[in-house]
Amino acid sequence: MKKLIFIQAMLCALFCCISVYAQEKNPLEQQIELNLKKGSISTIIKELQKIEGINFSYNAKSIPDKEVQLTGSKLTLKEWLDQVFKGTDLTYRIMGDQIILYTSKPRSKATLNGKIKSIEDGEYLPGATIYIPELKTGVITNAYGFYSITLPAGVYTVNVSFVGFQTLVQTVDLSANQTLDMELEEDVQHLSEVVVNGEQENENIINTETSSHTMQLEKIKSMPALGGEADVLKGIQFLPGIQSANQGTTGFSVRGGSYDQNLILLDEATVFNPSHSVGLFSIFNPDVIKDIKVYKGGIPARYGGRLSSVVDIKMREGNDKKLSVTGSAGVVSSRLTVETPIGDKASVLVSGRYGYIGETAKSLARLAGVEDFDQNSEISFYDLNAKMNFKLSDKDRLYISTYIGDDHFKNDVVFADNTLDWSNKTATVRWNRSFGSKLFGNLTLVRSEFDYAYKENRDIRNYQWDANFKQSGAKLDFDYFLSPKHELHFGLDVKDHDFSPGRISPLNDESIIEQAELDSKNAIESSIYFSHDFRISPKLSVYYGLRATSFLNIGSGTKYFYADNQETVINTEEFSSGEIMNSEVGLEPRASLNYLLNNNNSIKLSYNRTFQFLHLVSNSSVGLPTDVWLPVDNNVKPRRADQIAIGYFQNFKDNTLKFSTEAYYKSMDNVIDYRDNAELFLNNNIETQIRTGKGEAYGLEFMLEKPKGRLTGWTSYTLSSITHKIDGINRNRTYSPRYDRRHNLSMVLNYELTKKWHFAANYSYISGGGITVPLGFYNTVGRPYNYYSDRNAYRLPAFHQLDFSAIRKFGINRKWKHEVALGVTNAYNRRNVFSLFVDHQENARSKVSKLFLFGAMPTLTYNFKF
Repeated sequence: MKKLIFIQAMLCALFCCISVYAQEKNPLEQQIELNLKKGSISTIIKELQKIEGINFSYNAKSIPDKEVQLTGSKLTLKEWLDQVFKGTDLTYRIMGDQIILYTSKPRSKATLNGKIKSIEDGEYLPGATIYIPELKTGVITNAYGFYSITLPAGVYTVNVSFVGFQTLVQTVDLSANQTLDMELEEDVQHLSEVVVNGEQENENIINTETSSHTMQLEKIKSMPALGGEADVLKGIQFLPGIQSANQGTTGFSVRGGSYDQNLILLDEATVFNPSHSVGLFSIFNPDVIKDIKVYKGGIPARYGGRLSSVVDIKMREGNDKKLSVTGSAGVVSSRLTVETPIGDKASVLVSGRYGYIGETAKSLARLAGVEDFDQNSEISFYDLNAKMNFKLSDKDRLYISTYIGDDHFKNDVVFADNTLDWSNKTATVRWNRSFGSKLFGNLTLVRSEFDYAYKENRDIRNYQWDANFKQSGAKLDFDYFLSPKHELHFGLDVKDHDFSPGRISPLNDESIIEQAELDSKNAIESSIYFSHDFRISPKLSVYYGLRATSFLNIGSGTKYFYADNQETVINTEEFSSGEIMNSEVGLEPRASLNYLLNNNNSIKLSYNRTFQFLHLVSNSSVGLPTDVWLPVDNNVKPRRADQIAIGYFQNFKDNTLKFSTEAYYKSMDNVIDYRDNAELFLNNNIETQIRTGKGEAYGLEFMLEKPKGRLTGWTSYTLSSITHKIDGINRNRTYSPRYDRRHNLSMVLNYELTKKWHFAANYSYISGGGITVPLGFYNTVGRPYNYYSDRNAYRLPAFHQLDFSAIRKFGINRKWKHEVALGVTNAYNRRNVFSLFVDHQENARSKVSKLFLFGAMPTLTYNFKF
């Protein structure tokens, strides 16, 4: 009897389980008692939702405003729904534990748009992926976190992903155009990993961009750095095709271009001298930078004005969720950042940094007992960043950002008895708006300034040299998301340039220097552009665009005409204020193609033409602040470059390894160099010292990166060659510029031992740059003169350096997070040559001296955030 009862109980339990399982599998067969006799469709749906196990997903706008008569009291859910939806376009289907309601007579197309941002601090996420698995299609958010995708109307699963964040899955009834802003939550499982970039896992395979890199600040901050100071511009020098202009400096050369051929933007405003401490550090405070995008080739049509590269740096908007404080104290600088919401529609970010490398160097020298160290050194800098953003409406945002930085440099080893002071200022006002569901617009007003003062206090040569360059501009950009296969980008750009190339003033009555000032100059540069991203088929995508630019030299001023020797003035022409003195135009086609071999392999091809209407008057290789920006004119024509690149991209092991190789060729017209013994100082006819000709650069780049796991990083290698041929230089023979460095090997490694301990190492090897050296001397009128080798005919020793760092983190899961970073720069004390100096001796011989900046340098930094 007991066995029979047990069997009956088991059968009953089994029957109940089967019944529950069947109910879970098909809730439409569930018997439901409903006492309503009539009501609106919305009311009936809400009543049904109160019943356990019934979950509806629908767009309220798709529910018709209709009253329904009901018959019966206990029916299946299917029977109730059939009654409710009879005579309407509504229907339903089951998806997981959801009953999806949608219209059976959908519109032909509907658009889903919105913005993607972080749930923690409200920062918009550029490059986030919105993917629709039902249609196997998707889009990427633009630089301001905006997306738009047009699909056949229906119910879809929307997957939103961004590296370092949890994937968000949401069901959307796209029966009509819909705006959907979404917030992603950080993935704590990935917080300890060093993320190489902010792209979707195989975005490097499927997009049409060639020769570009996206870097997140967490990656830059994890790299060992000079003085423990994380540096954006030094970080990108570990990428293929980009190399340092000189040891330990922020100046860099990209694919055969000089360092003035790089367009560096901070929140759309141009930065004309991005260095602190004559190039040892960059002006970019890592605590306020959001992301960095680098283009070495295949430059989009929306950018212009430089020949070789674009480095687009975006500042963070500021935390609109809560008060946040971030800071750091190190051996060369300290910084503090505060950000907070203002009400529920605005936020503000303010950050300051002060650098005191001069005081640190003097203290270390005293501790080490180095008696001949220059204790009169005065090397310091400061930065101030601020940004506010306002939510004007659901479609409108206003951003205001500014940067102010200042440098003071005095060191008798580098500049005997001289002092340099320089400053950068930028300001950006940006308004972006969503026009409907497909069009996104961005209006930007920018202002950039660069000032410097150079003082010399030597005997009776006591004077100060001042110069200034200002740029004001307005830019209007539009992104039109026509469909998942078509994206259009177009806009216009106008800039006003004001050049004050130099003013010299005596410092006292004993100075032999007289008051003098070079002619100021003015120019207007304007551009319009259009581009189209077109996905022709699942395997083939193309990008093409055109940028048209004009450059006008504006009076008042004097136009000089020279004889064939480029030195003798044969005529002049005067222009009054506002008159056009000279005009130049340039058409810049851009195109790229991507062919997918499969989901893990692609081949890419790109071509772009670029013009540059500004040039840097410089006789240094590191980008000193004494370098002066000047415009082209009737004597110095715009530089032009044509570059073609082809690349192969492959991902391995579920995107845990990424390999790429690219070959490029670049031809250049009107490249600039200076004649032998050029007189650049206080020369009102600087064009007489300039020579122009042709240039050629080509190379092969390799990169292997590991973006996931406890061990991350990359290694890159570049083999390259650069040559110039300019009449009047090097006896009209081909030569290589100083930044031609044949081999460039870089390695970056990061290892997460635990969530508390992080280790990193960088290694770089770069062939020595070219240099012109004195071969002998001769006397003329009792004065010694050197005669020199061919232009850059000799090579400096190769540069190589190894850096280490170790970070100990505290309070990982607490509000107050802090860490201690210990590092060593130039770990094996390599004496890399920074520069050579030639001194004339009393016996008319010359002495060549090498300058080494630093040997092994330990660093200690404390970082905190709450």
